[in-house]
Amino acid sequence: MVIVRRELTTTPTVLLAGVALLYFTAQLLIPTLGMGIGWDEAVYASQYAAHAPPAVYSAPRAQGVPLLVAPIVAITDEVVVLRLWLAVVSSAALFGAFAVWLRVRNHGVVPLAALLLAGCWLSVFYGNQAMPNLYVALGAVAATGFLLIGNPLGLGASMVLVSLMRPTDALALAVPLAAHALWRRGLREAAALAAGLAIGWGQWTVEAVTRFGGVAERLGAAGEHNDTGLTSTLGEHARALDGPALCRFGVECGGVPPALLIWWIAIPLAAGAGLWAARRTPWFRPLALATATAVAMALPYFFYVDYAAPRFLLPVYALLALPVATAALRAPKIAVIGVAAHLILQGAVAVAMSSGARADRDVMNAAAEELRPRIDGPCLIYGQGGAQLGYLLGCESQAIAQRFDDTMPARVQGFRDRGYDVIVTHRGVQPPAYTDGWDRLDLPGPWRARLG
Repeated sequence: MVIVRRELTTTPTVLLAGVALLYFTAQLLIPTLGMGIGWDEAVYASQYAAHAPPAVYSAPRAQGVPLLVAPIVAITDEVVVLRLWLAVVSSAALFGAFAVWLRVRNHGVVPLAALLLAGCWLSVFYGNQAMPNLYVALGAVAATGFLLIGNPLGLGASMVLVSLMRPTDALALAVPLAAHALWRRGLREAAALAAGLAIGWGQWTVEAVTRFGGVAERLGAAGEHNDTGLTSTLGEHARALDGPALCRFGVECGGVPPALLIWWIAIPLAAGAGLWAARRTPWFRPLALATATAVAMALPYFFYVDYAAPRFLLPVYALLALPVATAALRAPKIAVIGVAAHLILQGAVAVAMSSGARADRDVMNAAAEELRPRIDGPCLIYGQGGAQLGYLLGCESQAIAQRFDDTMPARVQGFRDRGYDVIVTHRGVQPPAYTDGWDRLDLPGPWRARLG
């Protein structure tokens, strides 16, 4: 009898491990494993890379991702090795974050919630990319669980993770958690929250002073970069449900995809149903906290940041997966159909996004290989794809998003004066007039270069 009971109580753990393994496998099968490096990834990875100088590091960025990838980029420039490392880390993090919730409730609802999150196209697409949002999401799940079980050490560590990844997200996360801790008179938990925030924000503050000229200066630069202020981006988020990765000025976001819109609307409805189903049980308070935390983390991206990126909402989907899974288990037959539809729909988007991104980055990799023989000394890549090409070629870099400056940037001119080869790269954008007399080079696909 004891053996049977033990087997039953460990079943959710086994199921959760199975979900993590499936998530890892999906990352190997979807085309992201062989995908070249992206702009943000190149900036993060180059900070501690042995083969390339650090790319320009803008004010909104934080040190979490560079530290995460440092053990790999310090010893190899192979992007596929980096992808494998991140696939392992993200799968282990998925298991670890939801394993905390098995101590809140040792039940199949927890691995089902993990499956719902792992099945999102965002989780699959970004699982082995050097980006912060998935780790913010899993850190938020873990922090909420640790608070509920009264583990201040785990809570503090989770807050350190989130605040190193995205400090502003950590603030949004801390508000409902602190309110809950004080309501329950959990002074140790409140202290752990404060300590975790202090470590992440302390590092950010030191960096603000040493690299950006001060805290106010960094906050101002970050706000300008992220277009912050009272706004509403619900429409942009709806249009970006199936991509692109960024929906802001200058990017064609397309229309609202009907199937994804239905999926999106179903999430809060199902979460509400899960809360209603649990209203007279001890499970209600954990679900209510998860839901309140999801709302707190969604509000800044809906009403303060004036553009949309689907990955911003990963913490929201992660936390709402718990009440959604609760609702699903109340109607098993409907749940099977709903979960299957979720996985098929999201999987299709993951494949499409990954295939498109890989094709674009394969062309960029080919462009880098075409440029490599032209480089025989210190170099700087200036232009579109600057961060990625600089990382691949071991050059300094100065990337542009929309257009070139009318005059050569002081930083680029400074490197040129020091004898660096300056290579201007562009695709679909008019190169600057001051490069008209430079050597011209046609690269693979739409890429072009001017060598000065």
